[in-house]
Amino acid sequence: MISFLNKTLVLSLACLVSTRYKIQAYTMVSPAGPCRGPGGVNDKVNHRSAIEHSQEECEAECSALDNCVGFSYCAVCNGGECILHGEGLDGTCSDPSALNEVACEGLGTCEFPDQTTEDTCGTCSESTALSETLCIVVGGTWLKGSWQSASAVWEGPEDPWTGGSHHSTVIKGTTEEANSNYVCLDADLDDHFAHCIGDDASCNFQDVSEENRILENCPSICTYVPAPVAPREKPPHAGDIKLPGWDAAMSGACRGGPDHTDKVNGKYSNTAGADGVLTQSECADECLAEADCLGYAHSTAWCIVYGPNLHETPGDGWTGDNHAEVKITGTKANPSYICVTGPPRNVVDEVNKNDPEDATSSGNHLAHYSPRSYAFFGLVLIWRAMS
Repeated sequence: MISFLNKTLVLSLACLVSTRYKIQAYTMVSPAGPCRGPGGVNDKVNHRSAIEHSQEECEAECSALDNCVGFSYCAVCNGGECILHGEGLDGTCSDPSALNEVACEGLGTCEFPDQTTEDTCGTCSESTALSETLCIVVGGTWLKGSWQSASAVWEGPEDPWTGGSHHSTVIKGTTEEANSNYVCLDADLDDHFAHCIGDDASCNFQDVSEENRILENCPSICTYVPAPVAPREKPPHAGDIKLPGWDAAMSGACRGGPDHTDKVNGKYSNTAGADGVLTQSECADECLAEADCLGYAHSTAWCIVYGPNLHETPGDGWTGDNHAEVKITGTKANPSYICVTGPPRNVVDEVNKNDPEDATSSGNHLAHYSPRSYAFFGLVLIWRAMS
């Protein structure tokens, strides 16, 4: 009788456990460090965190949540720091269309229906700048539109958990530290890959390498699910330094063609500056040094100088970029870039027209230019004197 009761109790406990916890196996991801998403070592994964947990308790909490894809754990941090990763673990918004805290707090409507965020609700005096942030970058004047907040409310996870909203919801790696107190344990080593799904047995990427998990290898009767990717970070340009004589900067990368979609012939570099990456002033100087230069695009990483035939002899540290289009007609939206046209070569003509006293004053207009620019202006003056 006692034996029968003991077996019944064990079976009952097993049943209770199976209803609360998924049967789950976790794989430790190496090298050491907290879990990260498809975007690399800085791509944090959506999460909730709590302290004073053992690793066993952390694992049990993850197994109890359908959306938990793994966890990060540090035994010596805050008495045992537990970070559970997965979609929706950071909290919920009163408007379910918002999937994270930032999106929830940013919900609202603008008087201009096509402008869906408060930062884009308005107009800039420079028409290529489509947000207040980018308007400031190009030195324009922003006219703010009427924005009505949706007053959506974000509610974080229940105590003792604290939510952390991030784009990525799957684990791909770690912070890859040589020595870290954190470990990362992944519940699904394949969830960051592309998948081929469906009822037919052929709808399966099992044992298929990552590079071969492509649409062409998924039969038409199946559904292809591409691998999750992290959003590309495009930090806004630091701001136009307004070199004298040039046209006003436009927001975005320079483009040609009637719809501003064609790349323009030229050359590019991210190493030819005095310290490697070119400053805006160095980028402008390179344009002035090229007789056929029409303008330049500059970002925190790259300088692109545009003009016919510039690709043929790009020079040390530069790469030619050959395209049919040779005129800049507008820009492609990209917050990291500004596009500047109108090289001020006519400044030299103005100096020649003035009398010596005025030329001295006009020379102050050139004070911002580097020695390389002065050399260019000097060559132009010599050429004019000989002609």
